[in-house]
Amino acid sequence: MSIDVLVVAPLRHELEGVLTKLDEPVIIASRRVLGTIIGVGKIASGVTLARAIARYNPALVVLVGYCGALDEHLALGDVVCATRVVQYDLDLRAFGLDWGSTFLWDGSYAPQSLPLYHPAIDGVKPVVMGTADRFLLRSYRDEHPELREVLQLDCSDMEGYAVAYACHSVTIPCAILRVVSDDAKGNRPKQFKQFIREANEKLQEALQLLLEAPSEKSPTSL
Repeated sequence: MSIDVLVVAPLRHELEGVLTKLDEPVIIASRRVLGTIIGVGKIASGVTLARAIARYNPALVVLVGYCGALDEHLALGDVVCATRVVQYDLDLRAFGLDWGSTFLWDGSYAPQSLPLYHPAIDGVKPVVMGTADRFLLRSYRDEHPELREVLQLDCSDMEGYAVAYACHSVTIPCAILRVVSDDAKGNRPKQFKQFIREANEKLQEALQLLLEAPSEKSPTSL
């Protein structure tokens, strides 16, 4: 099966409500779109996405879900679209690599950060996303000001870099749309079920606008 857009999320509740069906094609903005779940963390999401790419051969991959904020100007419920993503829990600077880079099988190096498809969308804020296999607690933010000061991260998730790298390895454009579920002060929604409903409605609208955006706004040809 070949589709135009593969929409992925770590967990089911992050995708239900964004799409009317999962694992079945639907039409959005005249494109054939399929949504599927890829799991939490870099390994689970990267491996699952690689299999999904091989199966569906998409022209674009969009990661949706929730994220934590490092930028104090981002509020709970804000929708963000990442311009690039950095793997901040991998640090091989002692071996002469950039923070976030690693050695690859052929002797080359993975990029420190990966550029993403990020058309301008009304009401959606552009951010730099960081990815790590850890839940970003306020205490960790406070203990590591270098995440903002050096890497200039605005938000954090647990899948973005892995998803972007899987796409990068086969030259498929990737976009990341997230809703802030934890702000920089450690605040979280008091009514999480209500947050899920509202967040997924916002993601549905942002996805529609992203897929309607003119392709020339993308640094990568779609």
